[in-house]
Amino acid sequence: MDNLPYSVSYEELPEKYILNFSGQLIINYIENITEQVKKSVSANKDLEINIKNPDSVDVTFIQLLLAIKATFKASEKEVIIKTELKDELVTLIANSGFNYVLN
Repeated sequence: MDNLPYSVSYEELPEKYILNFSGQLIINYIENITEQVKKSVSANKDLEINIKNPDSVDVTFIQLLLAIKATFKASEKEVIIKTELKDELVTLIANSGFNYVLN
């Protein structure tokens, strides 16, 4: 599984889970990314998501974030999303109307 164009890493702390995403967060890889998320976390602790300078992001990744947030909200757990994005991705997400997902 080395040399993948995306990265998903997971850490479990006593008080929360941490998910880190980077690389190409796009439709070509979203099924694999989703499977890694499903295997890694459950909604029994709060979750911190770190999106670190991805090469690209598309609506399928935004949909994954929305699904994660909905799952954790239903379990009365908090999701915090922290981002480090290139200006063009910030603009793309804002122009698409999905700013609220990252806040």
